[in-house]
Amino acid sequence: MNIYKTVSRIKLAFLWVTVCLGLGTLIIFPTQCRNGATNAVFLCIQVLIPSLFPFMVLSGFMVSSGISSKIPKFFTKPVSVLYDLPRECASVILLSLIGGYPVGASGIKALYCKKAISEMQAQRMAMFCVASGPGFLVTYLGTVMLSNTQVGYILLISQTISVLMLGLVARFVINNGSSEKEEAESHSPMSIGEALTEAVSTGIKSCVGMCSLVVLFGVLCEVFIFLFENVPKIKSLVALIEITNGTKILAEGSPVVIISFACGFGGLCVHFQIFQQLKGICIPKGKFYFFRIMQGFLCSSITYILTKIYPQSAETFSSIESARPTLSNSLTGCVMLMLSSVVFLISLKSKKHCR
Repeated sequence: MNIYKTVSRIKLAFLWVTVCLGLGTLIIFPTQCRNGATNAVFLCIQVLIPSLFPFMVLSGFMVSSGISSKIPKFFTKPVSVLYDLPRECASVILLSLIGGYPVGASGIKALYCKKAISEMQAQRMAMFCVASGPGFLVTYLGTVMLSNTQVGYILLISQTISVLMLGLVARFVINNGSSEKEEAESHSPMSIGEALTEAVSTGIKSCVGMCSLVVLFGVLCEVFIFLFENVPKIKSLVALIEITNGTKILAEGSPVVIISFACGFGGLCVHFQIFQQLKGICIPKGKFYFFRIMQGFLCSSITYILTKIYPQSAETFSSIESARPTLSNSLTGCVMLMLSSVVFLISLKSKKHCR
């Protein structure tokens, strides 16, 4: 009993220290906090919402409409045999590889809420369905930041292989010890309209929570970078906090294997987004971070091997200014969000009339 009281007191003290540090940071570094929040908001409008929201809606729609259970066997069979997961999981694994970091968690939550997978299977998927999409690795990192699209493809291949390998590891690490194969409960698919409405409403809620975390960590990163501006090695550790700002700094001269590790690890901001998406599912944090570190090392190792097979010419890494939305990109994202909000409000109104 005394141990529990001690742990509770330590947690309470940690929370108080965190709150005091947060208030002190806002008071001492107001300019940096404002700039960090501004850049993060622009990043959400310009990049995150237009790129991630459609994939979140798609993953939820595939589960709710029952399409995920109708995928051809040649694609779902490896998922059942190698990962010991229901066939519905195949679509979520695929979308996690092409959609971006929180998309996999969004799909896992949708499967769990529809009782297509058990909690243990959701935990297992959460260990390896964590990956950045080709848009970030190839377009943003490879083409824009590193001025080398081929390096972007190497990063993408490295991350894909590492995710598939970790799926095999998760099968044996996350196990209830039972030899009996777990069967998912059957559920009735929704109509196309209901499935789309639910997917859109869930996607909006997910995006709001995700953007809130991005703004919060954007402030933290800006202050961290300001404090260690003249210490490049420490400043580059910001990649462990938030991956977008971190890779921007790493691209200024760090080896590509270090960038690959950072992309595999994901950063604390991504991890909090995943925990937020999987709220209600008991995710073992120790094992989760063990897998993230393992994924970082796997990505960097595979990247090292691929760069030896396909040597890259040493090009000057271009520096990128803070994200600022262009009219076309921000307008597209805003229009998409407005249309989604209208659909969500209509759905709420219709449900109210049904009652």
